[in-house]
Amino acid sequence: MNSTKAIQKTKFAIEDMLQDYRICCESRAASLLGRKEVFMGKAKFGIFGDGKELPQIAMAKAFRKGDIRSGYYRDQTFMFALGELTLEQFFAQLYAHTDVEAEPASAGRLMNGHFATRALDNKGHWKDLLHLNYAISDVSPTAGQIPRIVGLGYASKLYRNNPQLHRQNQFSDKGNEVVFGTIGNAATSEGMFLEAINAMGVLQIPVVMAIWDDDYGISVPKEFHTTKGDISKILQGYQRTETEEGLELFKVKGWDFVALRNAFQEATDISRKYHVPTLIHVTDLTQPQGHSTSGSHERYKSLERLQWEKEHDCILKFREWLIEEDFASSSELEEIEIDARVTAKAAKNAAWKAFNASMKPEFDSAMAILDKAILQSSHKNILSDLRKELATTLNPLRSDVVKCLRKALRHMRNERILVKTEAVAWIKKITLRTYIVNLPSAL
Repeated sequence: MNSTKAIQKTKFAIEDMLQDYRICCESRAASLLGRKEVFMGKAKFGIFGDGKELPQIAMAKAFRKGDIRSGYYRDQTFMFALGELTLEQFFAQLYAHTDVEAEPASAGRLMNGHFATRALDNKGHWKDLLHLNYAISDVSPTAGQIPRIVGLGYASKLYRNNPQLHRQNQFSDKGNEVVFGTIGNAATSEGMFLEAINAMGVLQIPVVMAIWDDDYGISVPKEFHTTKGDISKILQGYQRTETEEGLELFKVKGWDFVALRNAFQEATDISRKYHVPTLIHVTDLTQPQGHSTSGSHERYKSLERLQWEKEHDCILKFREWLIEEDFASSSELEEIEIDARVTAKAAKNAAWKAFNASMKPEFDSAMAILDKAILQSSHKNILSDLRKELATTLNPLRSDVVKCLRKALRHMRNERILVKTEAVAWIKKITLRTYIVNLPSAL
């Protein structure tokens, strides 16, 4: 890994880099724990940013208040680094905790890994975006975040070029903000990405576009979804020159801390000052746990590839560099790693405890309704079995309780008993509160 003169060995710089290392380790620990939580039945699905930690630290260093992020579900480390996501909030979203205070990004309405900062206050009024680390709410379809980047970047261009808009300083600093976009390498093969890149070049807007490239699109190697197996080679025609406008292109390895810092800072400076779109192709990234909890990468990656990923893990390479440059000793870093695992586990436990506590009154009231149904209905045996099934469900979720009561109502559909009215009212109340009321004001 390259040595650097740009990072001076001062106490401040050392503490800063050790904090970066801590964030990386905490984020990785959260990813590892998150996968286990899904397999234990405590969450339905998990997709995480492990293997992408270091470049996101570098991107966060270049980001400043008033800038905007439109990214996707791998960006947890970036949000941790900005201080816009806590470990407990990360797990609250994994559990789909519907309390907006516990999970402010979406109040449990979105798939995990969907990040956002709230742009509206509790009265529905716009906040001052110039003083926010503004991440607009993620969307699930891959590449769906990209067209919005064009719109956001073009808005900044209009603010810069139209003096009449300079008075409206709640949303833009005269067009001096930068839009940061992120995408996985496989999604760059989608039409939305290619159209957007072309539009960025035509419009000349302040965008820093980061591509996290781990060589795969789920289980598909890059040579089967990207021409030449390299998005940078495809986009060479977009490279600006002294006489032609276009994009400024960068290519950097995802484990090279110094190169990452320099690339993101240079790209951001160009975009901010000149309103030139820049693209950073971050290669040599890994997936320590595979694509998501829906599969295992050991099934489609060779032993040689898996070994390469272990050796080129960006956190491992960052660790080696810190020791090599004498910024920290192995024992110091080991202490950080242990503390990171403890911190992540404590956050997970706290989030799970809060999530369960939020559902306990509902669970207890539903069980009381089932008890009444058993007494009033002629289908006592069936209803007793339903109650027993719910009572013995490991880590019951709100949906499990609703399903149980709906099954009970189907069995009681031809009976005229009071408990049916109570069960219907309970389901309506829970549905209204869970899916409609108190939606978050994140845009």
